[in-house]
Amino acid sequence: MRSMDRWILALVLVMIDLVIFVIPLTGLFAAYVLLFRPPWFRVWVEDLYRS
Repeated sequence: MRSMDRWILALVLVMIDLVIFVIPLTGLFAAYVLLFRPPWFRVWVEDLYRS
């Protein structure tokens, strides 16, 4: 493997890593809860405040 191929492969791996981990999972989860109002979330919140 040439040196230039290694640099390109390393750059591609870094870009894939950035794309995967930049997704705001907390924001997506909050949007899901607000839009679909799953019943398990209300039960979880009630249990949380009950204890």
